[in-house]
Amino acid sequence: MLNIIISLSQCIIGIGIIIYWICFYLFVKKDTTKTPIYVSHEKSFPIADLCWAMPTLFLASIGLLTSQRFGIFFSIISGSSLIFLGLLDITFNVQNKVYANKLSDTIVHLFINISCMSFGTIFIVYGWLSF
Repeated sequence: MLNIIISLSQCIIGIGIIIYWICFYLFVKKDTTKTPIYVSHEKSFPIADLCWAMPTLFLASIGLLTSQRFGIFFSIISGSSLIFLGLLDITFNVQNKVYANKLSDTIVHLFINISCMSFGTIFIVYGWLSF
């Protein structure tokens, strides 16, 4: 049962990454209240998110749902990816006082950062204990 919950979480986060980048390029990138440094920073993430983190999340999810060993392997990899991306984003946000901006922006950034760190840790621990 736990593997189904973890698998669904991985799938939802993978879909969330896709939705985030669609919204970013449709709306956020065009928002004139965003600083050029912020937009530039965000534009450095799509390849890592869409070409590494998201595929490893989907591979982990598929592997866990089909009870394949590669699901555990990719759970650990996707968890590590989420923690790395979360730490990069947190570092930028703290150094550039992004958390001190509009409340709605702060809530979105905190949600993303806490989700990356929490689920990244859960996926690594789950993978390690299941290996």
